[in-house]
Amino acid sequence: MTRGVLALQHIWDDPPGYLGEIMDEYGIACEVVKVAEVPNLSGLLADLSRYGAIISMGGPQHAAEDEKYPYLVEEKVLIRKAVEEDIPYLGLCLGGQLLAHALGAPVSRHTMTEIGFFEVQLTEEGKRDRLFQGLPGSQLVFHWHMDTFAIPVGAVKLASSENTSNQGFRFGRRAYGLQYHIELTPQMLDVWLWYPDYRKEIIQVLGPQAPAEIEGQRSTCYPIYREHTRMLFENFLRMSELA
Repeated sequence: MTRGVLALQHIWDDPPGYLGEIMDEYGIACEVVKVAEVPNLSGLLADLSRYGAIISMGGPQHAAEDEKYPYLVEEKVLIRKAVEEDIPYLGLCLGGQLLAHALGAPVSRHTMTEIGFFEVQLTEEGKRDRLFQGLPGSQLVFHWHMDTFAIPVGAVKLASSENTSNQGFRFGRRAYGLQYHIELTPQMLDVWLWYPDYRKEIIQVLGPQAPAEIEGQRSTCYPIYREHTRMLFENFLRMSELA
């Protein structure tokens, strides 16, 4: 039986996106589960081994708000089981925060809200890690987050940046938490920058000029962002024995 990827989606505008396109190129099946709409998310626990890997996307939820978002309790149980069974896991933004929280590390409000294209630097361990092979010691990413995770006990810190000390970590062999987004397609970026509610939030955080400034960076930043995403995600698929 050919195993596919389980993608956990937390909000309508953040599907697997470009990662889904890469999986299509490789003929890898991707089952997208909208976690807030599944009555019994824990039902997936019955046989996680049918998945070759799990990816968990971003969202506006806060990883520790279990009472407000009960499905996050079930998702964190699922994440812990995936780690225990050595099922490759890649958490992006909220998905990375959920991995950290599931492993006992605090997730807290950052001192700032980061929105836009940023460069993160790999640690010495990150430069040696299989996930980042081929990258030039750094990665161009897209941020939209107001929370930040601590590195879980026993995990390895892989990436950092000027504004956010903890940008990425690995726990065990193949469980990764990243504080940033790598899934954006051009169409998704259009929504994030110009959907009225999101544009209003960007302006409130960064000022009235911010949406146009980020848009102005697209032509130079997005091609590199896309190249770096492909390197990282193909590495993840290879270590998951899917590509």
